[in-house]
Amino acid sequence: YIGYGWPERCDVKKWTNKLLTKEGRNQKVVLFGVSMGAATAMMTSGLNLPKQVKAIIEDCGYTDVKDEIEHEAKVLYHMPAFPRFPLVEILSGINRIKVGYYLKDGSSVNQLHRNHRPMLFIHGGRDKFVPTRMVYTNYEATKGKKELWIAKKAPHAASYANYPQAYTKHVRNFLNKYVH
Repeated sequence: YIGYGWPERCDVKKWTNKLLTKEGRNQKVVLFGVSMGAATAMMTSGLNLPKQVKAIIEDCGYTDVKDEIEHEAKVLYHMPAFPRFPLVEILSGINRIKVGYYLKDGSSVNQLHRNHRPMLFIHGGRDKFVPTRMVYTNYEATKGKKELWIAKKAPHAASYANYPQAYTKHVRNFLNKYVH
């Protein structure tokens, strides 16, 4: 099953701990993800992470699994409110049985409320798959220091492809500021 980042957040924490065990506690870790990986990074941000996790970079992650599924059903598949409403709720129930969580539980926003690490938020200004409006909700939710960059004409997961120099500059400046 694809967990949309919610169960995977625990894997990221385990991988981080494994890295620190293998490579030593003097490591500096930055979580970074694009799209579903970005949502996973944000969902991981609310866990009790080792102090070696210095910062998080997310590129075009969604607010929560349910919002993203509803968006896809409406915009990508042109599904009207009915039957979208009952189908997404049924899917959420099936997901609870099969994967262990309701779709709304998989929330980047709720996890970001617990985050105090610096975060860089990146999003394409023409993202139709994960609408650009979601980055503003995510950005407002975090409690840590934060930066936001909108790649004006980039579609989903294409900010680097469309603006490689600007992307690199934003990431480099962020890391230089927060990862010592």
